[in-house]
Amino acid sequence: MQINEDNIYVEYLKKSDIVGFDALFHKYSKSLYAFTLSITRDSFAAEELTQLVFMKVWEKRALINEHLSFKSFLFSIAYNETISWLRKEKSEKRRINEFAQKSGTITNETELTVEFRNIEGLANQLIEEMPEKRKEIFKLSRINGFSNKEIAEKLGISVRTVENQISSALRYLREKLEKHQILGLLFFFIMFHQ
Repeated sequence: MQINEDNIYVEYLKKSDIVGFDALFHKYSKSLYAFTLSITRDSFAAEELTQLVFMKVWEKRALINEHLSFKSFLFSIAYNETISWLRKEKSEKRRINEFAQKSGTITNETELTVEFRNIEGLANQLIEEMPEKRKEIFKLSRINGFSNKEIAEKLGISVRTVENQISSALRYLREKLEKHQILGLLFFFIMFHQ
C-alpha cells in the first residue's frame, strides 16, 4: 500500500508535477527531520538538511526509479548529506578552536560586549537589506515567533514558500556573519538558532 502510493507520487514527480513533490514532502519531511536531528543534534542543521534533501530529490527527479522504494532513496540521500555536514562541522569547529587559541584580540568582557553589539547592529542592518517579502517573513518568524503555518496564512502564501524564504535569509546571514570570525558565528547561532 505504502509503496504503491509512493509510486504514484513519484510518477507525478518525474513529470515535474509539483503535486507529487508536495505529497512526498508532506509525507516524509517530519521523519526526515527527526532522522537528521538524531544524527546532528542540531535543529537548525536538521531543518536545513531536510530542505536540502528535498531540493536534491527535485533536481534528481528524472533519475528516480519508481519501481524501487522512494523512502530508501530519500533516506540514502539524507544519510549522505548528513555525513557531509558532520565532516564540515568538525572541520569548522577545529578552525574556530584554532582561532580562539591564537586570537588575543578580545581580552575582556567589556570589549566582548562592544564587539557583540557591533555584530548585532550589522545583523539588523543585513536583515533590513533583504528583499521586502523575505525580510517580512524572517521578522515574523525569528523576531515575532510566528510558526511557518501562521506566516503562510497571514501572508496568503504556501508554507513551502515561507520555509524557502527563511532558509534563504538564514543562509545569507550566516555567510555574511561568518566573515566576523568567532563572534559573528556565535551571534548567528545565539540569535537565529531556532
